[in-house]
Amino acid sequence: MGKLGFIAALCAVALLLAAPALASNVAMQPAPAGEPARTCLDCHHLPNLESNEGIVANQALCLECHGQAACTREVKGQKVPLQVDLKSFGTSRHRWVACLSCHDDVARSPHKSVRGAQCLSCHPGHGEYPLGDPHSSVACSACHNKSPFVTLDKKSGQVKLARFNSDKQPIGLTDHGPMDLDDDQLCLRCHTAGNQAGAPNAVLPGKGVICFLCHSASFSIGSWWFGLALLVFLVGLVAGGLFYMKGSVAGQSGSLHEKIAAGGENLWRATFSRRLWETLKVLWFDVLWQRRLLKESVQRWFMHSLIYLALLAKLGLGLFTWLIYEWWPASDLALALLNKNNGFVAVANDLLGLLILIGVLLAVLQRWVVKPDHVVAEWQDNIALILLGLMLLSGFVAEAARIIISQVPADMAVYSFVAYPLSRLMAGMNIDWPGVYAWLWYIHGLSAALFVAYLPFGKMRHMFTAPLSLIINRKLQ
Repeated sequence: MGKLGFIAALCAVALLLAAPALASNVAMQPAPAGEPARTCLDCHHLPNLESNEGIVANQALCLECHGQAACTREVKGQKVPLQVDLKSFGTSRHRWVACLSCHDDVARSPHKSVRGAQCLSCHPGHGEYPLGDPHSSVACSACHNKSPFVTLDKKSGQVKLARFNSDKQPIGLTDHGPMDLDDDQLCLRCHTAGNQAGAPNAVLPGKGVICFLCHSASFSIGSWWFGLALLVFLVGLVAGGLFYMKGSVAGQSGSLHEKIAAGGENLWRATFSRRLWETLKVLWFDVLWQRRLLKESVQRWFMHSLIYLALLAKLGLGLFTWLIYEWWPASDLALALLNKNNGFVAVANDLLGLLILIGVLLAVLQRWVVKPDHVVAEWQDNIALILLGLMLLSGFVAEAARIIISQVPADMAVYSFVAYPLSRLMAGMNIDWPGVYAWLWYIHGLSAALFVAYLPFGKMRHMFTAPLSLIINRKLQ
């Protein structure tokens, strides 16, 4: 036997020995819990879906039926077309994606998709910009498909493509062509009078950066009046800083340049020195927990803390949500935090909002009813309380209207323990909530914008000035 013959025999023996192992690799695996029994395609299609040959073969297999006009599905006694037009599909970015990569649960008998196309297996869900959290319950296809007909599926709570148009005629759901997402009419699929999607009648602006005060938001302007409020807020901070510099800074009462230098030096030392631990203790006890106010009056500390700490908690939750989405947009945690109907998010929003509202009501009671000697009902304080109270009350009413409009299931809506009972009361009123919702939203948004713009000019500016003053004027050895 020559050398080549010996090598060939050795390869044949190796293949025979490897055959059982290869067979075991393609053997059917147990189906996941709750899923139907696996079929041949569950295993035999997997090795090729990432290759051009596998993609073409998979598409050819599916189009043997779905390429025919006779491919339909009977729904409510009518035949809904399931034909896929390869011409429109060929112009989309998914041209070279295997059908089973998206429709991953159809390789079974009976041949039926339970979950539909799994867009989120490749694409992260939208954050707060440009759509916002209400759209977390909207199926991707409701916007990205060419069909303009959408409906609210009450079983899943999702807005999905409708199987029938406005004339109750069956429509095709399988147009895979690219959708023009810049079309101004796109949002009118849902946001129009008499819509079947459980949406308000009007298209509303997205939440901007000032909305971080209470919500998960994005670092965008949102609308022109949000931008104006932010500009006034920043101008107020600068004006307040210049006014602060008129007094003594870090023991320095000379020129503006000398004050800035002295304050900056103290701030640098407090942050980057062996005294950092002491600075952190000042921030923790005196700034966060307001130790000095507690020593003066437990009653004032309690009332002040309800507002101050709950606002900080809302701000922290909003920033945390933004951070998680920016780092891990496709994670379950990001999707949960962006969802208003998530149990934790709903409880946190209602609880913190309720604490702030109680703090506002106690402040109003003290200033306008009890009127103790140490309280001066200055008009600056009254404006801040009115704006904050209006923002909270309109927010709860708007949230209750959202629950009514979007028909959030009771077992999910109940976590909004303030807004849900309110929604049950409001549902009995003869009011067009989809039409009224826009007014509620604008009242809430405008009161929030005015509150943010007013912050640097009222007494609540000490939320910003007190921490900086404590650190800059702190004597460091």
